[in-house]
Amino acid sequence: MKFKILSTFISVVLYLSFFGCEENDQTPPELSLVGFTDDFTPTVQGIVTITAEANDNTGISKIEFIIDDTLVFKDTSLPYEYEWHTSEYSNCKIYTIKVVAYDNSLNSTAVEYSVFVENQNLSEINVRTWHTDLGLDHRLEQLNDRYFGASCSSPIALEVNISTNDIYQEIDGFGASLTNSSAWLIDNSTRRDEIIDKLFSPDSGIGISYIRLAMGSSDFVHGEHYSYAETPNDMDLSEFSIDRDREHIIPVLQDILAINPDIKIMGSPWSPPGWMKTSGQFVCGNNWNSRLKTEMYSVYADYFVKFIQEYANEGIQIHAITIQNEPLYCPWDYPGLYMPGDDQRDFIKVLGPKFSEYGINTIIVIFDHNWDGTEDDGTIQTGAFDYAKVIYDDPIALSYIAGTGFHGYGNGEASMQELVYYLDPSKNIYFTERTNSTLWAGWDGVLGHIAKYYFIDVLRYWSKNVLLWNLALDKDNGPYNGGCPNCTGVVTVEGDYFEKEIDYYIIGHFSKFVQQGAHRIYSNTFEGELETVAFQNPDGSLVVVTLNPGWNTVSYKINWNDMYFNHSLSPQSIATFVWEP
Repeated sequence: MKFKILSTFISVVLYLSFFGCEENDQTPPELSLVGFTDDFTPTVQGIVTITAEANDNTGISKIEFIIDDTLVFKDTSLPYEYEWHTSEYSNCKIYTIKVVAYDNSLNSTAVEYSVFVENQNLSEINVRTWHTDLGLDHRLEQLNDRYFGASCSSPIALEVNISTNDIYQEIDGFGASLTNSSAWLIDNSTRRDEIIDKLFSPDSGIGISYIRLAMGSSDFVHGEHYSYAETPNDMDLSEFSIDRDREHIIPVLQDILAINPDIKIMGSPWSPPGWMKTSGQFVCGNNWNSRLKTEMYSVYADYFVKFIQEYANEGIQIHAITIQNEPLYCPWDYPGLYMPGDDQRDFIKVLGPKFSEYGINTIIVIFDHNWDGTEDDGTIQTGAFDYAKVIYDDPIALSYIAGTGFHGYGNGEASMQELVYYLDPSKNIYFTERTNSTLWAGWDGVLGHIAKYYFIDVLRYWSKNVLLWNLALDKDNGPYNGGCPNCTGVVTVEGDYFEKEIDYYIIGHFSKFVQQGAHRIYSNTFEGELETVAFQNPDGSLVVVTLNPGWNTVSYKINWNDMYFNHSLSPQSIATFVWEP
């Protein structure tokens, strides 16, 4: 054990107005205490230097320093300051610091604030700390290390308890989608290598560990929509081609893999080729009920097999596929497919054996659509639970799938994931899409919203991953061909322009520190006040992410192994802590 003395500097600034020289000056000084707020009690240790700055047209007669109603020092000359030796006071206690300034007319003004004295013996276990704090302009910035110490903390601090005794789901990774648009922008940027490095390097970047691909085009495509089998009635898929992906997606992916060869990749189709669908059209148009023809099930299963094989030929392994992006929504202006639960169940019973036949280990994820929620008229938004249950109730279909994927749009919440999880806890939960939007007025509100609802909540309700939507978009939120005109990317890229958006930093608070193969472990949380999630990495290190989604500063302590450290988060800020036991 070692004792660390922290010298804390508290500056008291007294703003004293100048008034005309009058015989009876009755105007008291104006003053404020810099660094203190009414809703926050700071923790202090060691020697605290309290400095008062004052001037007045009649002159300053004295400055009094008072601790808990006891006058401890009186100063009449510059600099006005008092060194408070907190070690001479009782430990683990709140004290009131009061400073009074008097002018030569004996007018006075006082300010007072509370502090918590914490002089503790600290362990050798240091906690590395990273902050994104919009008020202080921190952007995933490493701050001074913390140290665990004996159990003593402010009685008003929230207590976050961490335990490795309760172990939950394994973590696959964090990231976003490398859409055709994203790949085109990155590949054509003059800062291409820098962008890839900042996104995927765990050392000089944020170490993104999971990405999603559209199998063919989504709404975010540069140029015309495309599938991999454009020749009608090509039943043996002899004309199958991923050449459009070879233009930009595959070169960018290959460079990503050079930086992070363990990155996981998920493929998701927006639509089968039009000739495989009941409408005969790749883009749904007015055919909202456009389905996969039953006689095309085997051919479409071969389509998945060829996609996986062609990418493997390029040195790119596809870890997972979802059967259909948003299967209950067939959009009018970009590719889509209506595929209700019973259709997806039946197709799985064709696709699963195809994978087995060709020795494909790529996992199959169902649904890939929104959480259950209610519309304004009270009707169910997607029926996610019933959709999944149709497939989970079929033992053959269930045997081929790894779990269920969700999107975070509409009125649903991540808690809905738990309902599906408990249908069969041997199956996994995945979070596969959520976009940010230009509809937000600024970064402040979006940080708390995205980090809570689409990261912390998603993870606390069993998801193995978190994937946002476009990895990169341009200054006009494109290029896109139909679909979303106000979606934003994790980064903004256009020529030599490169800007990291708030999603970049939120992802980084997880992807840079939580390793693939980590497990979520126990942490308690304080809904809407202090949100938490914790992990143990394969190397044994522990990671705790804390978020203040509100608008008041929050004081808290993190307890682990009968030790703790104190911390605080200003409004709309997030912190990641990492330590080795």
